Amino acid sequence: MNNRTKALSAGVLLLACRAALGTTLFVATNGNDAHPGTQEKPFATLERARNEIRRLKSDGGLRVGGITVEIRGGNYELARPIELADQDSGTDNAPILYRARPGEVVRIVGGRTVTGWQPVTTETILKRLDPAAQGKVFQADLKALGINDLQGIGNAGVYQSDPGLELFFQDQPMTLARYPNTGYLHIADVLDANGIVKSGQAKTPDGRFVCDDPRPARWVGEKDIWLHGFWVWDWADQRIPLGTVTPSNHSLSLPAQPGRSYEIRKGQWFYAENALPELDSPGEWYLDRDTSILYFWPPSALSSGQTVVSIVRDTFQLNNVSHITFRGLLIEAGRGSAMIIKGGSYVRVVGCTIRNMGNWGVKIYGGTKHGVVGGDIYQTGQGGIHLEGGDRKTLTPAGHYADNNHVLSLDKMPFVADSGLNDEGSGFTQ
Repeated sequence: MNNRTKALSAGVLLLACRAALGTTLFVATNGNDAHPGTQEKPFATLERARNEIRRLKSDGGLRVGGITVEIRGGNYELARPIELADQDSGTDNAPILYRARPGEVVRIVGGRTVTGWQPVTTETILKRLDPAAQGKVFQADLKALGINDLQGIGNAGVYQSDPGLELFFQDQPMTLARYPNTGYLHIADVLDANGIVKSGQAKTPDGRFVCDDPRPARWVGEKDIWLHGFWVWDWADQRIPLGTVTPSNHSLSLPAQPGRSYEIRKGQWFYAENALPELDSPGEWYLDRDTSILYFWPPSALSSGQTVVSIVRDTFQLNNVSHITFRGLLIEAGRGSAMIIKGGSYVRVVGCTIRNMGNWGVKIYGGTKHGVVGGDIYQTGQGGIHLEGGDRKTLTPAGHYADNNHVLSLDKMPFVADSGLNDEGSGFTQ
């Protein structure tokens, strides 16, 4: 047992002793926010528990031992992020603990369950689908479910792709319809501004090039297709919207924008995604943002699991918060990151499982002595844990730490520079 593990074990015992002196609030899926938050009459939401803590603090301050918010097992679908500010902080002698009830699974879900699935029968849609998908694709109306934020792929910059809305089935991320299903297309030739073949590399306003596959001819007239490519270097990827397709010479272009040009090199590689004609295998999906219709080829019967789309961005947002611990929660199916911690001190994320997030598991910016301990983070879009703080010039340590975490499967949104653990600044323990 190393020194940090010993210290954490001692901290757990200390918290247990303090909890015996403190206050406990209860939250349950069958609770009611009009209730007093007792074990017999629990609250329904974490926001209500947060607000009760604010009331207790304003009435007379926190008792020694602090406050424990015990959350009963079940699914808690959020309509918006859970925001905590300085007023929600604990103190050294009166910390705040949000914990899952021992032995129960508490799922904090940043998405919405999709229902109302129907087989695709519209003739114009069936004609756009690949023959292999006929009779196997289902559709659901997100607008009818009250889901109006249909953000798609964003941040068209090197290393900065953001998936926006994603689809999960049976707790697994599904694949945005793409071609090819595995591997890449290649750039056979690069064209200059006049459409003349260049010998190796060109920089033009519309990034026109010749593809080595005639398949893009199927994409003529399609909207919102994106190309994910390594346009010049094998270590620098970028997602860019498709501009035009010219079937006669198998050429594609990127969208012309004022003041922008595209540099492309012959022989480089890319694939297309978010294309309805390429929804041709189980597990693929496509969202028509003009109609709010979601199309999905489930890998097994829809009745065999929940179908969820991510909605809430940055599930927990903490600003200048101190002396708060989150223990044993499962945070999933959100856009952005599960935890964003800015400023403050002594925030701990302990024994939590974080999965199916668009960006990162936990991101810490500034503050001091925040920690992520004993967690499982997987199936994220960009990375696991990001620690940032301290001062490199003065060597002032941040004191942040990440200890005994399992971080894996960070390729849900395949791109370069995914990292399990990233730190920027000074004074971290890993």
